[in-house]
Amino acid sequence: GLKERAERALEGVRELGGAQSSLNGEANAWIVKPAGKSRGRGIQVLRSLTEILGFVTDARSHAQAERYIAQKYVEDPLLVGGKKFDMRQWVLVTDLNPLKVWIYDQPYLRFAMGTYDLDAEGDRKAHLCNNCVQREDGEFEALRDESMWELDRFIGHLEAEGKADLWARVIKPQMRRVCVWAIMSALGVMEGRKGSCELYGYDFMLDSAGRVWLLEVNSSPDMAPTTCVTRKLCHACLGDIVSVVIDRE
Repeated sequence: GLKERAERALEGVRELGGAQSSLNGEANAWIVKPAGKSRGRGIQVLRSLTEILGFVTDARSHAQAERYIAQKYVEDPLLVGGKKFDMRQWVLVTDLNPLKVWIYDQPYLRFAMGTYDLDAEGDRKAHLCNNCVQREDGEFEALRDESMWELDRFIGHLEAEGKADLWARVIKPQMRRVCVWAIMSALGVMEGRKGSCELYGYDFMLDSAGRVWLLEVNSSPDMAPTTCVTRKLCHACLGDIVSVVIDRE
């Protein structure tokens, strides 16, 4: 019958999409971002190839030579209080040959302060977790310290939701593997210099099942103390970098 045919068709889509088929939803939403910009500038949520091509070829909105990245939107994200979040993970690389990767043990959450609603595609504060985007909103100052969570608070929230082992059993191992794999995948284009190091800021999104999706890797991540969370963690991380790079050697 019709139901069986639909189920077979959906199964075919899942097989073609592989592991990433879980990112799909009814909205067909895509994130389109300028390749050469940071702090959430120029990012759009679009829903069709026609919209995407129209946006990236519109000379009125940007330079024609600008390059863009089209990335599948995670339509079924893990929410906290009805809000999206991503996780910033610091990773320090002190050598490429042999590869030495140090993963900071305190990633933190950055919230989109608007209530998650895929129909509100123009509401940047509901879709983008970047702190610079959230500061555009007039109400941000009153909510500044609620826009980020430390890891312990997130683990406590998972425990309250009956998901006590989700962090240690599912999320953390995935994040650690991806942190290393991302560096390994780029070794061919990275310039290794002995006696130097680089700090990266990985941005991860979680779907409703706790699967980890790497959004991007930032060189020279922002270490400014913009909230009570980063005021504590950035200071500690910078000190720990010195401990690893200088004191340990």
